Amino acid sequence: MVISFPHVGLTWPARLRPKPQVDFCRNADYEVHRLYPAASAAGAACVQAVYSRLVVDLNRAADDVSLRLVPDHPAPRPRRTPGSPADALAPDVPIGRPGRGVVWASAVGNVRILDRPLSYAQFSERIRRYHRPYYRALQVLLDRRVRRFGFAILVDAHSMPGTVGPDLVVGTLDGHSCSDLVARRALGALRGSFDVRRDDPYRGGEVVRVFGRPEEGLHAFQLEVSRGLYMDETTLHVWSPAVADDPGTSAAEARDTSIRRDGGVLRGPTPRQGRGLAELVARVTSMVERLAALGEDTAAAAGLAGRSVGSVASPPSPREMGPGLSNETYKG
Repeated sequence: MVISFPHVGLTWPARLRPKPQVDFCRNADYEVHRLYPAASAAGAACVQAVYSRLVVDLNRAADDVSLRLVPDHPAPRPRRTPGSPADALAPDVPIGRPGRGVVWASAVGNVRILDRPLSYAQFSERIRRYHRPYYRALQVLLDRRVRRFGFAILVDAHSMPGTVGPDLVVGTLDGHSCSDLVARRALGALRGSFDVRRDDPYRGGEVVRVFGRPEEGLHAFQLEVSRGLYMDETTLHVWSPAVADDPGTSAAEARDTSIRRDGGVLRGPTPRQGRGLAELVARVTSMVERLAALGEDTAAAAGLAGRSVGSVASPPSPREMGPGLSNETYKG
């Protein structure tokens, strides 16, 4: 299994000037990787973006850009929705709408971050340095697992505003990006007391579209988690899983160990929120473990395997991975 965190990056490259005066945390799936503490122990490899999605949105296609943003682009193919194929073009996509393409003109809150269009050379440099290496790293890790097990599972991990509605959303591109067995295992592990939906309202983005090829033994889905389950969305302070895991934690201990800050005083989640967070971490951990266990299930593995197994690839070096990745979670 491979777990991808494409939207957790908070850094802006020094070579790109000027640096936008925005809150990078509010433009990220902030700290969502904290919900996967058992991933490495389960044998999963994790890939985390270092740079902000305001540099390039790693869950969008490399040619998903409007001529309004890159006027001299030779072949732009803006999509109406992420994860759509290249034939679902949208030439009228507004330049300033957040999330509409691989490079954003405006940050969350309609804060302008580009004062003029990019040249194709500037745009291409961003893709070369910050977009392609992420996909290359994922492909290497998935290839190695297909070679070993006959199949591989990719979880593309995201978070969503609590106002969206559901607690968790498993996006499978309407069942096309992974087998029904993988989707059922994920959904079954996550449900509990949560409102868990499939492909509503998020079907999956470019990462799932590119790597979700069940016929080749590559199974991918996107998991969206409501931020209201693990943080104070107003202050963006993340609650400590340690506090949530211990129902006997006192209010004073919660104030000392929480990451939330309210009026200058550290405050933990309410008891109800703490229980919800504890269940969330337990459910996500269960999902990871149940999916990882498929590699030891001979019958299941045979059903998930692709028609053919390609050659194994070597792990990329830090230079090959590019400046936007960390390889500290790469496992053999």
